[in-house]
Amino acid sequence: MSFKQIESKKISEIVREQIEEMIKRGDVQPGEKLDSVVQLADQFQVSRSAVREALSALRAVGIVTIKQGEGTFVNNYDFSSVLDPMKPERIISKKEMLELFEIRKIMEVGAAELAAVKRTEEHLKNIGNALQDMLRASGEDNVGEASDVAFHLAIAEASKNNLMLDVMNQLSDTLRKSMFESRRVWLFSEKQTLKRLYEEHELIYLAIKAEDAGQARTAMLKHLTNVEQTLIKGLES
Repeated sequence: MSFKQIESKKISEIVREQIEEMIKRGDVQPGEKLDSVVQLADQFQVSRSAVREALSALRAVGIVTIKQGEGTFVNNYDFSSVLDPMKPERIISKKEMLELFEIRKIMEVGAAELAAVKRTEEHLKNIGNALQDMLRASGEDNVGEASDVAFHLAIAEASKNNLMLDVMNQLSDTLRKSMFESRRVWLFSEKQTLKRLYEEHELIYLAIKAEDAGQARTAMLKHLTNVEQTLIKGLES
C-alpha cells in the first residue's frame, strides 16, 4: 500500500494562519494597525522574514494593507469569500484573463515609469526585498506568488501617486487574481520559466534603481506581455 507524503507547512504559512485567526476573532479590528514585524516575530518566536512573508500573503488576498512608513493595517474583509488561489476551480476564461492583462499594462507600466522617477531608497529596498524573496521561493508553494504580488505593489507604492494607489486598491482583487492565475496555469511548471520570470523582474528593479523611467516602462511592458502570452499558450494547451 502506498501513502501520499504529508507535506509540512512553512513557518510563514503558520504565522499567516495565526494572524488570520486573530483578525477573525476580532482581536484586531478593521482599520487598526497590527504590531510591527519585530513585535510579531517576538510574539510568534519566528524570524522576521517569516513574518514579512506572512504579511505579504495576507496583503496579496486583501486582508491587510501595508502602508509605507506607517505599518500594516487590517482591512474590512469578508472571510467567507476567501478562496485558495491555487484551487483549479478559480481558473478564469481566456477572455477575462486578456482583459485583466489590459488593465495591468495600463496601470503597472505607468507605475514603473513613475517609480523610477519618484522612488526613495526605502521604496527601492522594499522592491529589492520582494525580488529576493521571489528568488528564494520554490515552484511548489505559494511563496513565489506572494513575492510577485509584493514586488508589483511595492512598485505602485514607489510611484507616490495617490490616485494610482487608490485605483490599484480598488482593482486589487482583480489584479491579484491575474497574478495567481498566471502562475498557477504555467509559470511554475518549469525551472527555466521560473528563471526567466525572475530575470524579467530583475530588469524592472534595475531600471528603477538606475532611475531610468524609459527603461522601467519598457521592462514592465515586456514582462507583462511575456507573461500574458505564456499564460494564453498554457490555457490553450
